Amino acid sequence: MAEGVLYDVAAGIIGKAGNLALKEIVLIWSVNDEITKLGETVSIIKAVLLDAEAKQHNSEVIKEWLKRLKDAMCDADDLLDDISTEALRREAMSRDKKAKEVRIFFSKSNQLAYGLRMGHKVKAMKERFDEIAADRNKFGLEKRSEESQVPFKARKQTYSSVNAEAVIGREDNKKAIIRSLLNYANAKENVLVLPIVGIGGLGKTTVAKLVFNDEQIKNHFELKLWVCVSDNFDEKIIVEKIMECVTNEKPKDLEMNTLVNNLQKEINGKRYLLVLDDVWNENHEIWLSLKDILMVGARGSGILLTTRSKIVAKITQSLQPHFLEGLDETQSWSLFKKMAFGEGEEPKSASFVNIGNEILKKCGGVPLVIRVIGGLLSLKKTEGEWELFKKNELLNIYQNDNILPILKLSYDHLPSHLKQCFAFCSIFPKDYEIEKVSLIYMWMAQGFIKLYNEKKCPEDVGDEYFMDLLWRSFFQEVEEDELGNISKFKIHDLMHDIAIQVTGSESTTIYSKEKVIDGKTRHVSFGHILDLSSEIPMSLYKARRIRTFLLPCKPEYGYIKFSACSAIIASFKFIRLLDLHDRGIETIPSSIKELKHLRYLDLSENNQIERLPNSIVKLYNLQTLKLSECYKLKELPRDINKLVNLRFLEIDRCWSLTHMPNGLGQLTNLQTLSRFVMSDGGIDSVPRSNGGLKELDRLNELRGNLSIENLKHGKDAALEYKNANLKEKQRLDRLDLNWVEEDIDEAGAGDDDMSLEALQPHINLKALSLIRYGGVRFPHWFLSLTNLVQFKLYSCKKCQYIPPLDQFPSLKIIYLGRLDCLEHISDSERDNSDSLFYPSLEKLEIDECPNLKGWRWGRRDSLPSFSRLSYLYIWNCPQLTSFPLFPYLESLRLSNCSLKQSLERMMINNKTSSGNLPSIASSSSSSSTIVAPLSKLSFMNIEEALPEECLRNLISLRTLFLSRCPLPQGIRYLTALQHLYVWNSEVVDLSNDWDEMEWQGLTTLLSLQFFNLPKLVSLPTGLQYVSSLQKLEIKFCPSLIAIPEWICKLISLQTLDIWDCPNLESLPEGIGALTSLQTLQIGECPTLLKRCKKQIGEDWHKISHIPNLKGDLSRQEEEPGM
Repeated sequence: MAEGVLYDVAAGIIGKAGNLALKEIVLIWSVNDEITKLGETVSIIKAVLLDAEAKQHNSEVIKEWLKRLKDAMCDADDLLDDISTEALRREAMSRDKKAKEVRIFFSKSNQLAYGLRMGHKVKAMKERFDEIAADRNKFGLEKRSEESQVPFKARKQTYSSVNAEAVIGREDNKKAIIRSLLNYANAKENVLVLPIVGIGGLGKTTVAKLVFNDEQIKNHFELKLWVCVSDNFDEKIIVEKIMECVTNEKPKDLEMNTLVNNLQKEINGKRYLLVLDDVWNENHEIWLSLKDILMVGARGSGILLTTRSKIVAKITQSLQPHFLEGLDETQSWSLFKKMAFGEGEEPKSASFVNIGNEILKKCGGVPLVIRVIGGLLSLKKTEGEWELFKKNELLNIYQNDNILPILKLSYDHLPSHLKQCFAFCSIFPKDYEIEKVSLIYMWMAQGFIKLYNEKKCPEDVGDEYFMDLLWRSFFQEVEEDELGNISKFKIHDLMHDIAIQVTGSESTTIYSKEKVIDGKTRHVSFGHILDLSSEIPMSLYKARRIRTFLLPCKPEYGYIKFSACSAIIASFKFIRLLDLHDRGIETIPSSIKELKHLRYLDLSENNQIERLPNSIVKLYNLQTLKLSECYKLKELPRDINKLVNLRFLEIDRCWSLTHMPNGLGQLTNLQTLSRFVMSDGGIDSVPRSNGGLKELDRLNELRGNLSIENLKHGKDAALEYKNANLKEKQRLDRLDLNWVEEDIDEAGAGDDDMSLEALQPHINLKALSLIRYGGVRFPHWFLSLTNLVQFKLYSCKKCQYIPPLDQFPSLKIIYLGRLDCLEHISDSERDNSDSLFYPSLEKLEIDECPNLKGWRWGRRDSLPSFSRLSYLYIWNCPQLTSFPLFPYLESLRLSNCSLKQSLERMMINNKTSSGNLPSIASSSSSSSTIVAPLSKLSFMNIEEALPEECLRNLISLRTLFLSRCPLPQGIRYLTALQHLYVWNSEVVDLSNDWDEMEWQGLTTLLSLQFFNLPKLVSLPTGLQYVSSLQKLEIKFCPSLIAIPEWICKLISLQTLDIWDCPNLESLPEGIGALTSLQTLQIGECPTLLKRCKKQIGEDWHKISHIPNLKGDLSRQEEEPGM
């Protein structure tokens, strides 16, 4: 049990004892008096607990007394939980009076025997606490009550403002590091390593992030990768993490050699930036091994490394390390006052400021300390309180590059309930990305969340706890989902150290079977290298009263056998949180019912599980059941209604589920139900054991996301769907409505209109998806959803129009796909001149709408402009000819749609007053709008070439992708272009289509790819002037017969990739002059390959200087006799 939490634990025991004393079964067992007396004794002890915890640091006897008390409280909590669970069991079984098991349970002999056992245990526990209570008198302890805290809502700040403070005073650091990374002209190696060095809490990670997200860095590097390393410098894990960053997929269980080969293929010849955050490894050989793997990147690649160790900096650097210093006085005060004084306004009282400055001196310019102490002092409103803090607490702290004692002060000042919530987080590895919702349910499983207001639910109180800890800087690096909700976060490694310090032996992470476990350990997590496949470590059996069994990281030995799973259940009866996710489990032992204290069970990602044992419904305390990605799971337990305390049921991507069990609707405590799968049969053929939508009727506390699947198109559907009572579910954020896929006639379309009308959600809904909806019209309730942030309409083949979505002020994302009958986005001709057009829309995707002609009926000129749209994707809309303006667009992807009229609207108006500003103008107006933000442009299957006037305006364009499109004239105006792709054209002949002047303007081009160009005979002569080019790829160009001699002019070229150009017979002598060329890849070029044979080929002397020969060239060397 962590430091300073006994007060809250005692309150919990008193509350449990009071509730149990009134239970019928407790009266039957005649233990109500003993339980009441136990609660009274704990109340007596609780009165002096705060004083005892404050004095224990100066008194060993008090410290030992508190240890005895901690153990007793844990045991008392388990005992009361036993009794409470038995009461729940009695209530559940009393509803099933036919079962033989029930008759046995309620027999007088059974009740008497159990009551006697419980009576003895309660009496023994009462005597144990009596002894502890008597000893308190020896220590002169005084009664104290916990200080009332400032109400959460009164001082709540947004997490984004807390994060924003981190950048104070670091702009110069950012600029210096960027200069170092970009200035590589004289570097000896392709990949430069730049360490950022400084003590903990200075903001090394923050500075690295500022660099990582800078526009110059985004434009300079082809790949940007971020890997948290922390204490465990495991080469394989680091390579796996880098691969995951590159591919956005977790690599499968692969051997190290395969992983390395795959990674090198991905980064070979690409200019990348890799951040290795929080590195501790000081072994030079281990570092060199990893470095060798990463050296295949293109010239100018960089590794940015953060570390506290100067030794690490010395063994890794190829650039001078950047030593991070503390903030100066002005910067420190700027950060401090923002944290300590409301909105950052400096107090008028000079003495207040003076005290603040004196406290600030102790913070040493360390941003983390300043934020934590500033946040702590914001709760103290008087000068006297600040003065007391300065004299009584800061005065006793000796600071010598060790800031933990100061940070520990922030923990000491937490209220008891927040202390145990934060301390519990020591169970996670450092740098671990923690899911916020999961953590809250873990806190609930441990009994950390106390409801002092009956109107609040534990999830909301847990959210307040989380926000409080975030506001106080115990948590950081939050991530949001698309709806703006916090989804994930991290803990600073120094704050993690505090959590480990205050939990002591109560919580531990096991990395090896030799780890010695304290018998009083309550929370255990397991490292990735520990093999739990067939057995659990023997040392763990000492800690029989474990409450948490957590497997946060996927181990090298990924599977847990049935025997090991059974051993866990048999050995640790007091488990409240059991995490067995992604462990290859096929069958859950029916003995799981014995874990009667279990509240949190994670079986997700075990994709071989087909069924759960029905005995699982005897886990009467279960609150959280996670089953996502159990792909083969066919059904939920038939008696799921017995899980009366279930609050969170997650079944995302359980694709084999065919129905919901009857009785699900009785789980009225349920807060999260991620999917509701309707039976595949018709409405009238649903078996009695399958639950229909009426099961949702009473589940009005549902929150978060709900996907309803297999909705039917029948004429009677509306009657059943109204029973779902979605309108009363005001806590839902996202609703996905998925109909079965089948043909719908006109009559069926009318039925679907009515069925959707019956599925009316609450107006608080933020995201709505309609998939395979067969109706023509939208329901009357649609326009009432004024809080919508996302809207998706997919495969709704009868849909002819869409309601005026511009009336939704918060709408950020729209996706429209496979809408066969849609001709216009809106049927309105109105002009909302008084309001912005789609004021919040940032992302718009329109996919496969074959009859879509324009945005709206009627006039097509003078369409308004999107005020915030930054991403536009239009795919397979061949009749689309008119579209609103998009002056703030950053990324545009168009495929198979007509651009004629749209492109005319993009042309700059000759009458614009600012000749050097790019703009878009309406064809009916002389006004113009800036288009400079556009950085990515992709055209596929477009008949018209982009007009030269448009290219003249695209001064920020960095990536241009052309596939099955004519080449535009005017690419010389693309002065910021870095990446050019020309793909899949039967007609493109670059030698004639673009003259030399076109290429000479591309002064910043870094990579160029020609792919599947049958008419390409030779490279365009103007290409020789693109001296900035670093990567040239020529693939599937069967007519190419020669690489010109002038290629030697491409002095920056680092990678040349030639693939499937069968008529290319030789390489020019000029290749030998390319001293910067690091990688040459040749494949499927049989004649050329013969000339490039090592030592004996006619062209070997031209390429022998190139360090990396890839493709068929590398395979030649491996063949025998070569």
